[in-house]
Amino acid sequence: MLLLKFVHHPLKTFVHPRLFICRHQSQKLIDLINKKTPVELETNDELENHPCENTIEWNKKLKAYRMRGEGNKALKFFEIGLRKYAFQPDYITYISMLELCKEIKDLDNGRFIHRRIWNSSVRENSRIQTLLMELYMKCGDMDSAREIFDSLKHRTVVEYNTLMSAYNNNQLPDQVIHLFHTMSEKDKVKPNSTSYMIYIQACIKLKAFDKGKAVHEELKEKSSAYTKNKELMNQIVTLYTAAGDYPTAEEYFRKIKEPTVLNYVALMNYYNQSEKYEETWKLYEQMKAQRKIQPDVPTYLAVLSSIKQLKDSEKAKQIQEDISKQNLWQNHAEIQKLLAEIVKTSNE
Repeated sequence: MLLLKFVHHPLKTFVHPRLFICRHQSQKLIDLINKKTPVELETNDELENHPCENTIEWNKKLKAYRMRGEGNKALKFFEIGLRKYAFQPDYITYISMLELCKEIKDLDNGRFIHRRIWNSSVRENSRIQTLLMELYMKCGDMDSAREIFDSLKHRTVVEYNTLMSAYNNNQLPDQVIHLFHTMSEKDKVKPNSTSYMIYIQACIKLKAFDKGKAVHEELKEKSSAYTKNKELMNQIVTLYTAAGDYPTAEEYFRKIKEPTVLNYVALMNYYNQSEKYEETWKLYEQMKAQRKIQPDVPTYLAVLSSIKQLKDSEKAKQIQEDISKQNLWQNHAEIQKLLAEIVKTSNE
């Protein structure tokens, strides 16, 4: 076995309460010992018989494997260095190996490296702690990520935002709400625009629209500068459209330099429902002028629905040309159906 062969020491060596990252870890360790690791141990002269002279050379070799996309070889070379040549990793080594484990979502080897880090002089390194959190979060182990977060001596808004974002991504928005309030009340950390954006995302997921609106009111009282943040503003518009408050959503939509496709489509559908078909077309033209975003199927369906009601054959031709130029959606069944209906309606 690769890295995990090192755990064949007496189990009491590993019973330190800080060594296991989350609940039931000791049982996980036993299970892990008894199964095959993702990286097979095989005889390989290139890896086994070419030791490096010092840590810098080991790090260079590990980096070279990673740059060639040979992540498994990098992990194997790391294991061989520890087992056969008494390789002494430094913080650069651990950062490289953690980044690799995060990239390939190798949780088993990531946990082994974490155990080595805990017994090393670099365990308090902030970059390493952040990478460990990111590794566990990317692999969906939120309990381990949270335990590292709770053990940090100094938590900044960056660590809070990273964990809150992961909670949203792992469908745990209620944890975001709790953590957001803990940030200012316990650690006296001031939320930034990203914090507010993540919090509002959680409110949308939970359909806790009143909480989202309350934090928006808080933003308005503090300063109007938040309106310059397009990501935050787009999230605020999404909040109001999700809540069905389209007039307010429209108000803030007009203040965004680069609205998202999602927000364009939400307002287009609202205009269609309100029989404001010309407004839908104006939004489409605004979207085209923006040039930085790509209309999708919901966009074309909303615009074509408005054209059908307007019975405007010229607009129909124009949007058909736009779709053809993209070479993406021209064969989409629903789009083709609407175009056919528009042509039929125009000829009547």
